[in-house]
Amino acid sequence: MYYIQKIIQELESLSADGVCTLAKIKWWLLKHQDDYNKIQKEESKRFMYFVDGKSIRLPDYIGARTPNEKFLHIYNTLNDVTVKHEYEEYFRNEMAIYKSVKEDNQKLRNWLVKNEHLGVNTYFIFLIDYFGEEDEMDNETHLNITFLEDEERRLFIDRKDFQFTIEFAHTFNKVYWDLLEVLNLEKLN
Repeated sequence: MYYIQKIIQELESLSADGVCTLAKIKWWLLKHQDDYNKIQKEESKRFMYFVDGKSIRLPDYIGARTPNEKFLHIYNTLNDVTVKHEYEEYFRNEMAIYKSVKEDNQKLRNWLVKNEHLGVNTYFIFLIDYFGEEDEMDNETHLNITFLEDEERRLFIDRKDFQFTIEFAHTFNKVYWDLLEVLNLEKLN
């Protein structure tokens, strides 16, 4: 238990001003990947019962989470953030294309169709998840990472690390949903 608290304190110490870079988050995840795998294996055995000849994991209804469970949740949440960052270079290129086609309705529609899956399925809720009610394009709000298993804890990640992801999500959401409304459609593709 004490070891887990030290790992979490190390994460919190990665930023002196309350804002952490994605590089530091990736470093922390890599450093503690073995801890994560070990704890994940241990925790997967909890609440396992042998019923009718089969091993079944029943849900845990205990409100208070163990430090191990909190660590797993923090690790998973931060790992999800790094996965969202994987498209940053793609979004840089797509925003350059958008700027060149935004005045041509057919080319703009083709751009929207090309990015519909990412924009609607994967990144539709990105802005809400990490910025809440803030208008992320009008101010310099950093990504606000919250942890459901540990409501007291929050972490801010430098928005510069997600510059093109933010720009893409904001632009796509505005243009796409406005166009669907004008065309009275449910989706373009």
